Formats: sequence, C-alpha cells, structure tokens
Amino acid sequence: MSQTSKQVIDNVINRVAPDRLPSSFSAQSIVIRQKGYTLEEFWNLPPDEQAQINYDLTKDYGGDYLHAGFNGTLVVGALGGNVKFREHGSPDVEEPLINSISELDKIDISKIKDYFYYKQSIDAAKRTVELANGEYNIIVGSWGIFTQAGLIYGAEPLMRAALRDKPAVYALLDFTFELFKAMHEEVIDIGATVGSSGDPTSSGDMISKRTFEEFSLPYLQKTFDWFKSKGLKATLHICGDINDRIDLIPDTHTDILSVDYKVDINRAAKILDGRVVIGGNVDPASVILMEDAETVRKAYEKIIADLDGIPYIVMPGCGIPQHTPLENIVAVNELARSTVPSPYTVGR
Repeated sequence: MSQTSKQVIDNVINRVAPDRLPSSFSAQSIVIRQKGYTLEEFWNLPPDEQAQINYDLTKDYGGDYLHAGFNGTLVVGALGGNVKFREHGSPDVEEPLINSISELDKIDISKIKDYFYYKQSIDAAKRTVELANGEYNIIVGSWGIFTQAGLIYGAEPLMRAALRDKPAVYALLDFTFELFKAMHEEVIDIGATVGSSGDPTSSGDMISKRTFEEFSLPYLQKTFDWFKSKGLKATLHICGDINDRIDLIPDTHTDILSVDYKVDINRAAKILDGRVVIGGNVDPASVILMEDAETVRKAYEKIIADLDGIPYIVMPGCGIPQHTPLENIVAVNELARSTVPSPYTVGR
C-alpha cells in the first residue's frame, strides 16, 4: 500500500476506493495527558513544539488528518468573555458573552487577532503545514454556527429566542458566521485543506427537526459553501440522535458526516446513498473507553462489513475521553490501515 494519508482521504471524498480505509481516530488528547500536560499547558507550549507533538503522535498512533487552528470556546475569551480551563478536557464558557442580542454591535471581532491563544494557533498551524509536507490533509474548524451562537448568548436563551424573536436569532447567527470566518481564514490561507464543523446543539437531543431546518441548516450550508469557495473539502459532526434529519444532511453541502453512536449507521448510509461519505459510530464511552482493544476492534469490523461498498471513514462516535487506553486507539487505526475497502457501489 502506497497512498499517503492525504490521498486516502481525498480518494474516499471523491468516491474512489483507496488502498486502505481512511481514519480520523486521533490519540491527541490521550498522548497529551500521558505527557503530563493539561490542555491549557499544552496550548502554552511554544507553537513549534505543539505542532511537533501533534505530528509525531499522528505518525506514531495513526489517523489521517493533522489538526490546526483556533478553538471555538476560546474565541469567547478572545472577545472578552469568561472562559475556564479544566484539569481534564476542553475549556468551558463560564457565562454567556452577551445578555441581549442587541449587544452584538459592541463586539469587535478583530480583537481575536490580538489574543494570545489565537497567535499561538496561527504559529502552530504554520509549522504543522510544513511538517505535513503534502502528505496529510490539514483540518481546521470549530463549533458550528448554531452551537457557537449558544456559547455567545447561552443555549437556553437562544432556543427561547428561536420561538419568540426569529429576526434577532438570524442577526446572532449572521454575526457568528462572520466570527467563524475570522477565526479560520488565516489558517486556510496558510494551507488548511479540510474544513470541519461540530454542531452538538443541532442534535435531535437539543432541537426539533423543524428548528434545525429553520435555523441550523442554512448556516451549515453557508459554512461549507464558504469552505468550498476557499478550495477546502468539508466534514460535519453532530452529537447525539440525528436519525430524523439524516435526509437533510446532503443539503448542508458537507462531504463527510460523522455520526454518533445513537445513530443507526446502516439506515443513515442507506438514506445518504453515497451522496455524503459517512463515518463513526462506536460509543466512545461504553465501548472505546471501557472495553478492551479486541472488543473495540470487533465493533468496527462489524460496521466495516455492514458498509461494504459504501464510502466510509473510521471515526469514533464522538469525542474520545482522555483516559481511553491508548492500545484501543492503536487497534482501530491498525484495522483501518490493514483493511482494503471494496470498490464503491454508491455515490459514483
């Protein structure tokens, strides 16, 4: 097998079966923890060191993307909000940035360019692109527009406003889309090749299909159309149960959909019919974290067998807990690297 990580991902997006299964199974959070860093400490390392660690762990432990760019939670801090780092896991927004959507006029998006962690992310991205040397896709992105709006205004106030003051919600989403572009355009110019959006607030566990179609879907379309106008491919993850809105996913214009363990992946793949590459969907807690490597491997072997002939990327069902045994990640990536997919029967 001779295809690079970039070629493997590009092939599956183009509906050409690669010479092995692609993987987006990252050991980043686990290896960072094993090295004794909190996420805050890692982001405070010299950018070249951050990039080197990410490159080395991807090369050693598998996965076909290199990640770069600014964090969607930290952007709230960049704009003056209260963000708290945790000992384990990602940072949290302590309180909404605004109490009224009318306050948006007071926010200067350009402030993010002066924020320490933004500058760190840009310098790390430059080195990451150098290390990739054309052999990896560089993936950039953060929270989806609807989820990011909830971080700025609060998820509950956002949902109430979606019922009571739709023009104000659209104004907030327009603002958040401009913020999203400001967060990522510099990394795209540096050399990112895939744009991503993670939109848990768009889940069926959070909002109805009707609300999704009215507020979230148009901004997912804008996000992925913007990525594609920059020459990037696109990937989407929505946490939780999205079984009732799988039929709308092609309308987002994403190339890849990563599904959670709550989604019936076989049904989803049938509905998508190759129009969108699918990935996922083993439970990251009860299986990937709690079971042994052989059990995790068998869970993915079943999905691979069930989706034979369908464009598929090996991904977890959602974010992988930091305490996951590293051998479980290694087992999944070894499976991906040793599996030659059948020629695709859909999506060509």
